[in-house]
Amino acid sequence: MNREKREKCAAAILVVSYGCRGRTMREKTLDRIEADIRNACPEYVVLHAWTSGRLRKKCFEQEGIRIPGVKEAMEELLRRGIRDVAVLPTHVLGGLEYQGMKKELQAFEGRGSRILTGVTLLFSEEDRRKTAKALAAELEPGADEALALVGHGTKDGLDTAYRELDGAFRKLGYGNIFVGAMEGEPDFQSVLDRIRKRNPERVVLAPLMIAAGKHAARDMGGGSSHSWKSRLEEAGFPTVCIMKGMGEYEEIRRIFTRRAEELASFLGMF
Repeated sequence: MNREKREKCAAAILVVSYGCRGRTMREKTLDRIEADIRNACPEYVVLHAWTSGRLRKKCFEQEGIRIPGVKEAMEELLRRGIRDVAVLPTHVLGGLEYQGMKKELQAFEGRGSRILTGVTLLFSEEDRRKTAKALAAELEPGADEALALVGHGTKDGLDTAYRELDGAFRKLGYGNIFVGAMEGEPDFQSVLDRIRKRNPERVVLAPLMIAAGKHAARDMGGGSSHSWKSRLEEAGFPTVCIMKGMGEYEEIRRIFTRRAEELASFLGMF
């Protein structure tokens, strides 16, 4: 069977991410997630899309690579004759980018596509437990350290997933791992207050982001007086940064791979 005929009877997995600036970081995170899913689900067509128009534009300007948005990716699937689509978001929170993705997908349901959309990384209590367990095992803070995981957050501050992830670490017995957000809650001051009570010898900062991009480099670990690193050091805590996105961690990628397999399985049932 040639490729065109095979695709016409196939279903697809669309991996939707916020996006990533820089080839090296993209290859370490988003590309690896997609490759793992392709290896786990070889019978499915696997495509990607980014929700950030700004990052798609930067990628094209700087590298000449055209990354599709959700609408463009769905149009491509329709052009190939593929209407059964499992959508796997890699978004951490259900913020504006995730909601915008869902809105774009709704238009294609009205055009005959059968779409099964997955949830965000920290959607449920079980999701947060799995993520906390994977991050704790990967980063392993010492007894004399505090680990602060810094997420981007949401402008509206309505998403409680960060606080609930923080609680998941407590339930797993990690009293020295804290979760904070650059926008929304828990903010820097609340994290600092809790670190002070712990009084560690040093603080380790790591991004709670799929890719460690500009926000991680500048707002978390940058040299300006406003970065989390500088403010922690000003408060008297020696601070180091782990500049790795969560997409670099095998156990986090495994969470996405398992979700893709589950979505693909459910897609075949309806």
